[in-house]
Amino acid sequence: MRYLRSGLVILGLIIAFTIFISYLISRSPRYDLTEDHASFRTNEWGTKALREVCERNEVNVKLQERPWDEFTASPQALLCVFDPNFGPQQKQLTALVDWVRGGGQVLLAVDADHVLEYNATYGHISANHVLLAYLGLVTSQVGLYRATVAVEPAVPSPVASQVKRLQVNSPQRLAVASSTDEVQQHLRRLVGDQQELPTIEPVAVDQYQPLLSDADGVLVMRVTIGRGMIDVISDADILGNSQIGEADNIVLAMNLIYARGMPEAVYFDEYHHGRRGRQFAREKLPGSFLIRAMVAVFVCLVIYLSGGLWRFGRPVPLKPEARRSLAEHIAAFAGLYQGARATGATVAKIAQRFRWRLTQVTGLPPSATPQDLARAVGQSFAVDSEQLTALLMELETIDTDTELSEARMLGLTSRIATFEEVIEDAAIPQRHP
Repeated sequence: MRYLRSGLVILGLIIAFTIFISYLISRSPRYDLTEDHASFRTNEWGTKALREVCERNEVNVKLQERPWDEFTASPQALLCVFDPNFGPQQKQLTALVDWVRGGGQVLLAVDADHVLEYNATYGHISANHVLLAYLGLVTSQVGLYRATVAVEPAVPSPVASQVKRLQVNSPQRLAVASSTDEVQQHLRRLVGDQQELPTIEPVAVDQYQPLLSDADGVLVMRVTIGRGMIDVISDADILGNSQIGEADNIVLAMNLIYARGMPEAVYFDEYHHGRRGRQFAREKLPGSFLIRAMVAVFVCLVIYLSGGLWRFGRPVPLKPEARRSLAEHIAAFAGLYQGARATGATVAKIAQRFRWRLTQVTGLPPSATPQDLARAVGQSFAVDSEQLTALLMELETIDTDTELSEARMLGLTSRIATFEEVIEDAAIPQRHP
């Protein structure tokens, strides 16, 4: 029962710790290291800041958590697609273009730096490049990463109003492909291998209109299809939490959202970030690891309880520590002095300590006579008082300068040890004069 209680306490602490970490991941950018541009992420890549700006400006914000072929919003709405993690299927692309052709507006911000990833529909081409190829666009790398760049409108447009500088960390710029072959060659250069690539046939586009450029190329491209349009941004990080407040990034974002006036609603596409209806390894939503963590905790708990309840043999007491007798200590002490040829001093020292101990046991003063000491000891212990008196009197006759034979010295110390063993359990102070 004791082990079971301990295990339950440990399990409760681990559950509480797991929930606490899950909460931190969902609330703090420091603990959320998943690199995507979902509108529910607070890390540097997420777009939660942009969504909150829209909400504070009383824009009707909604989450699109179903595929595009189930998107039934009004054409007066705006769909925001930021760096999708998975490429859409052909029927989704067709449904999206049909919605745009009917008057819908899409804000597409891509991350063209990533080329290769798993894509069930288009082999190993990333979703960003699939969308660009479908729109007849390619990217060009202009050099190293840059920070704040000066921008200028390619054509007069409300989108470029009050936008002078942008924080752009990607070297990618947008360009229009002249043919399907150019799109395929561009993808082939990006992939850099001989794997067969599916042909991505671009959709029929009515007009390409660069809206904003810098010295290296186009940053914002408008693609007009029917009565609707798709505004493509070359770097999704421009709208990310870490850059939205830099330079004129937020101004550009709001200009694009209000390009046709107040939208009926702004939909943030979370389906392609794995928010609903998708399961994939790259996405790590807040708390998604909780079940796996609990399984690991359960396994550890089973191991702990099985080990704690299993007894390997019967309990046995500890082996007592070996103790030396008092006679051995006295014999060893005498042997040291004998080797130094100081037998008299040896016996005198042992006799002094022996007499001091007797006075402590009996309570008599140090000046007590041998007869009185022996009589008092005999009253408390089972010793022969006459033999003890004779020993004490003989010890008083030995001087430190006296040279004793080995036999006599050992005989005296042996007799002292005999009496010491009788009274060794008496309470004697640790120090003596």
